[in-house]
Amino acid sequence: MSLTEHVVPSTSVTTVHSQTNDHPEAAIVAQDRPIEEGLTFWDTYNPDLVKFKIEYISDTTGKKKFFEGRATENQGEEPAVFEYVDVRLSDDFNDGEDAAKTANAEYHTKHKGNAYIRILSPAVCEALRCVVDYFPGINLAQHVINIPEPFTIFVFFEKQLTEYRERLGRRPSPDQDDDSTLSSPSRCSNSFGYKHIGIVQDFVRSKVSAAVERERERHARGFATFDMLWLLYRPGSEVYLDARANGEYEPYVFEESEFSLTDGSMSNYMFSCWNLDASARYIGPSVSYQPVSRFAGEKEIVSLPLYPCEYLKFAEDVTEEDVGQIRDYFVERGKKWLNTRQNPQCYDFDGQTTTLPREQFNSLVWVDPEQFVTDSDEQRSRIIMSNFRGASGPLKLCSCARCDEDVYQHAAKARFTDFMNIKLRSDVKMTDAHYFVCSPEVETFLFKTRSWELLHIDGFHGATFERDLFESLVLSSETKDLIRNLTTMYIKDGPKPHQPAEEKIAVNKITSVHNRTHKTMMRNEGAWSGDFIKGKGEGLTFLLHGKPGVGKTYTAECIANHTQRPLLSLTSSDIGVEPELVEGNLTRWFKLAERWGAIMLIDEADIYMERREVQDLTRNHLVAGFLRALEYYRGILFLTTNRIGTFDEAFISRIHLQIYYPPFSDDDREKVWDIFFQKLEEERETTIRIMQSTKDYIQSEELRSLKWNGREIRNAFQVAVALAEAKADKDPKGKIMIKPDHIKASVQMSREFKSYITKLHKQDPSKMAASLGNRDDSYGIEPQKATARGEKKY
Repeated sequence: MSLTEHVVPSTSVTTVHSQTNDHPEAAIVAQDRPIEEGLTFWDTYNPDLVKFKIEYISDTTGKKKFFEGRATENQGEEPAVFEYVDVRLSDDFNDGEDAAKTANAEYHTKHKGNAYIRILSPAVCEALRCVVDYFPGINLAQHVINIPEPFTIFVFFEKQLTEYRERLGRRPSPDQDDDSTLSSPSRCSNSFGYKHIGIVQDFVRSKVSAAVERERERHARGFATFDMLWLLYRPGSEVYLDARANGEYEPYVFEESEFSLTDGSMSNYMFSCWNLDASARYIGPSVSYQPVSRFAGEKEIVSLPLYPCEYLKFAEDVTEEDVGQIRDYFVERGKKWLNTRQNPQCYDFDGQTTTLPREQFNSLVWVDPEQFVTDSDEQRSRIIMSNFRGASGPLKLCSCARCDEDVYQHAAKARFTDFMNIKLRSDVKMTDAHYFVCSPEVETFLFKTRSWELLHIDGFHGATFERDLFESLVLSSETKDLIRNLTTMYIKDGPKPHQPAEEKIAVNKITSVHNRTHKTMMRNEGAWSGDFIKGKGEGLTFLLHGKPGVGKTYTAECIANHTQRPLLSLTSSDIGVEPELVEGNLTRWFKLAERWGAIMLIDEADIYMERREVQDLTRNHLVAGFLRALEYYRGILFLTTNRIGTFDEAFISRIHLQIYYPPFSDDDREKVWDIFFQKLEEERETTIRIMQSTKDYIQSEELRSLKWNGREIRNAFQVAVALAEAKADKDPKGKIMIKPDHIKASVQMSREFKSYITKLHKQDPSKMAASLGNRDDSYGIEPQKATARGEKKY
């Protein structure tokens, strides 16, 4: 039974009706003093110091109603300490009925609600403000502070309040104080602190101390119960939270417990925690909520969806050493997260998304939180807080020397103020406590999928580029040198990747003294443009044309690696085919490529560059939009096609360099085979061996007659490796052998397929392409003296 069921005899109740417009359905039943034999606490203290009320709340609206009383304002008398309010839900009255009730009426109690105390003593309120460094669930700045049962703030800060009270106990009592009397209006506002704090602590102990002690004994064994679960979570403590209910616990700071007592039992809990997350420019707390439903009996603390970090030692197979290493991991992860966000640039990523369901990616990526907000379909719902709820310091009710010495010099400083509004600058100062609770989430663009994703920080590594990859390109040395020199010079003098806003500010501050010179240099230096219109024709565009599989796409990939820039490779699915959307989509992609300094590739660009016809207005609109966007692109662009004959002549004048890729010769194919042989031997040297008979087979007439292109060679060799691994024939050293038969499997299928296509169209694909006017594969080959691969056409 609750306290009020012991102490309120029905004969002593008088009814006080609420007359406020805000609470028309609440009736407040009060009495001067509850008296019951055996209740020591209520018998001990003057009823003017410890008050009691019953608050009835109608359950028809489903809204919680609060009773608001008034503290004693007569400074010539000792103020009341607190008022205990017993909350009862009733279905016995409606919105208009309470005013008609008689003075002796009682209401039917349907349920017992969550009782609370109203701290009326200014000294106790000031004591809380002095010792509580973080408790968002209660507003300590108010002159009357409401604290719901089970009075958690007094439980968590019992030690601090006791020490505070002991300091006050060393000064004279109000009755012995020569400087102030009970009737003096200038009395020290904290003079009743020692007495009043003791009264509140006695009351709280009488209500919860026995249950608290029993629960703490369970905690020592690693267990907890539902009704006392609040005791496990002290606001401001570090906890591990399984926010996505997938067994992945992350560090958070515990903020607040939300619950209510109904008929003496806890309802479901809603816990709030925060970790450090970031917007495009600031780092700050971001709140997550975790409900916990009722469970029976005791439960292992580490099986809960969140638990204090100190209980990790109770987890299965976790040693004391593991506990420290796990914390160190999260601290180092936080440092990596901050460094990655401070340096939006290109990274290698091999890991997972933070969103569910988890997706695995292995791709070159670009970290760009600012652009993520603009372009991503998946908007982040997390809000970075700019201030903490309930943060309050002492109001300094008294300015006497004693209070300054005993009270205010010892006042606790608010915690976590340095976790707010942290600017993402290179000189930001964060501690291990900050790093420990940093989010693992990074807003990232993946070049492989051309999509925005929230990726886990563990997968990020410094970007690596294979600069010597260009040497493996089967192309004439003259053409390779020309492409390499043009792109290298353009990158040196052309537009640079976008700088984060904070870095721009720092650069501007450094160069402000020489601002005029700096601006002049920016105007005069850079890649020269022959166009008289500013911003027009400042890009570098290559058109690579030839039959499929001769190295057009690979050229762009090699240039990206050589220049150590990411490759943004697009297809029609990324740009679209609707004329009204193409120009906007293409402009958006161009801006991203400029922002990041990426090399851009539009593969199989035929659809956007086909010859316009008078009667086809839709196609004309599509081509015109592509032309306009192309005109103002300020980066390196590669266009590839195997249907050059269909191009509109307007594109020819807008392309700086056109490069023809003739079909492979037998020597070219042998070079391609050798490149793949070398790659496999370098990467699988200890497990796979290519037999000499296999290397000899690629020079056979049987294989040469197929005239495979580079892509067909790659696919055939990949199939051969897979077959060899499946059959697992090994040499005496235990290495899997790749035999000629493994390649012959692809040869037979390829011959049959080519024969089928030729029979179907009555001619081979090259002749068919020529008859359709798409391209001429015989160019540079049919004359007896073959032209070198990669002949330039201007």
